[in-house]
Amino acid sequence: MNDNLGLSAEERDSEGKSANRALRRGGSIPGVVYGGSDSPIKISILEKDLVKATENPSFSTQILKISLGSNSVNVVVKEIQRHPATSKFLHADFLRVDPDSKITLSVPVRFINEETCIGVKMHGGQINRLINDIEVICLASSLPEYLEVDLESLDIGDNVFLTELSLPEGVEILSLTRGDDRDQAVVSVTEARTIEIEEPELDVEEGEEGEEGEGEATEGEGSGESEQTESSNSDGAQEN
Repeated sequence: MNDNLGLSAEERDSEGKSANRALRRGGSIPGVVYGGSDSPIKISILEKDLVKATENPSFSTQILKISLGSNSVNVVVKEIQRHPATSKFLHADFLRVDPDSKITLSVPVRFINEETCIGVKMHGGQINRLINDIEVICLASSLPEYLEVDLESLDIGDNVFLTELSLPEGVEILSLTRGDDRDQAVVSVTEARTIEIEEPELDVEEGEEGEEGEGEATEGEGSGESEQTESSNSDGAQEN
């Protein structure tokens, strides 16, 4: 685990929507620290500091050290609320942790050697990432940044299951603590799928011939009617 990431915060007495909006207008984000035996603490954090901290890939999976004046507290991120349209931070919740107590947290899966995977490089297969985050349970001081899966030796038809992952000492996968029947594939290599699109056949020539045929028939019918009319006129003339 890396050294704790740090954030500076200030305690705040104000609460409510109006007070929180005023904080955001001033460039700060309201938050709260809770959990453990101590009472919850309402805090505010500079937005620019929070933005910078979240750029660290391990921000949401590592213990953070929040400084409050002369004191500090170890926490993990519980929830970061963002505006649905602008994605700007609205509120931050942090959970106190004791480095010597067990916590449960989701950590990301990192897939390595995808380019040299045998099933892809040698046999034209494709990699299917089935799980991207895994919930683990461990001491807070042993929390890993990520769980690594090496894909280099995988061929088409191969899978890597939760029970096959290499875990740091003291780290357990939460679902597997409830029984091996909870095991599931994390990644698989399968044959690449190809989709063939058949173009519809168009009977253009037949349609054209049909139209011409209909035209000829119409002309023929018209000629017949003309001949009959002329014949009738001729007969009428003779009678007169």
